[in-house]
Amino acid sequence: MNGNGVNRHTGKHVNRQATSGWQLPVSLFTGVVLLVFVTACASPSPLQGTDLGKSPAPDFKLADQTGSAVSLADFRGKVVVLTFLYTHCPDECPLIASKLSIAGASLGDAMSRTAYIAVTVDPENDTPIAIAKFVQQHQLEGKLRYLTGTAEQLKAVWSAYSLYVAPSPTNATFPSVSHSTRVIVIDKVGNQRANFGSDFDPADLAFDVRALLNE
Repeated sequence: MNGNGVNRHTGKHVNRQATSGWQLPVSLFTGVVLLVFVTACASPSPLQGTDLGKSPAPDFKLADQTGSAVSLADFRGKVVVLTFLYTHCPDECPLIASKLSIAGASLGDAMSRTAYIAVTVDPENDTPIAIAKFVQQHQLEGKLRYLTGTAEQLKAVWSAYSLYVAPSPTNATFPSVSHSTRVIVIDKVGNQRANFGSDFDPADLAFDVRALLNE
C-alpha cells in the first residue's frame, strides 16, 4: 500500500479515514465501560444512615446484664450496633429495641457476626431483673448486651458519644430520662460509620450492617 492509501497489489483505494473512524469510537466506548466497571467495584455501597465518616469509636468497659465485663474492643471483627436505652422508657427506647429485633431477624446468619450493645442512661433503675424483662419483651435474648455501670463510668461513655442525658427529679412518681436517641453502626475495625435516630427503618439498619460486613 502506498502513501496515498492505494493497495499496490489490487490497485484498489483504501479509505483509511473511514477505517480509523470506526476504530476510535469502539476503543473509546470500551475504555469508558471499563472505567465505569472499575469505579463501581472500587466504590463501597452508600450507607443508609447519616454518614459518620470513619472516626474511631471511643472504647469503654462496663458490665452486662449477667455481670460480665464487656469492652467495645471485644467485638473487633464484628459490626457493632450501639445504642442508649433505659428499661422504663415509655416511648422511644422500646421502639428502638423492637426495630433492632426486626433488623436482627432479617439479618439471619449474619447476626452471628453482628453485636448489639445498649448502654443504660438510667443506672439506678436498670436493675438486672428490669433488664432481663426488657430484653425478653423485645425478643432480644442472646442478641443484646445491655451494659451498665457506676454513674461516673456511664457519664464518661455518654460524653464520649456526645449523648445528652437528663434524669427526672428524684421526687418524680415515675422514673423518666430525657436523652438523645442514637443508634450508631461501628465497622469491624472499630470506626463509627453511620448514625440513626429512633425513626429509622429496620431494613436500612440491616442494609448498613450487611454492607459493613462485606468490607
